[in-house]
Amino acid sequence: MAILPWISSPSSMVRCIATFMDACYIAHRNAIMGPALQHFKSCVEKFHHLRRVFIDAGVRASISLPRQHVLSHYFYSIHLFGSPNGLCSSITESKHIKSVKEPWR
Repeated sequence: MAILPWISSPSSMVRCIATFMDACYIAHRNAIMGPALQHFKSCVEKFHHLRRVFIDAGVRASISLPRQHVLSHYFYSIHLFGSPNGLCSSITESKHIKSVKEPWR
């Protein structure tokens, strides 16, 4: 049985995904207090550091996804404007489909 190149790092991948999920669960809260907001910021920073494991394992050639990048702006936005209450960043995609793609057809 051949050893896959990423077989030595699944725990790093799991840590990366778990850190991302921690940040997501905090962002979906109705109210986010100071300590939770600081924890969110540290989770996002840790996630951006840990996601390198997917490049090193050859799963991705690069990681520059807009929705992952926008996470780095959430801390300041939540600090200024409050909890996003589960607002999804894909809402603009559904509006784009309705206003641009359907009339084009």
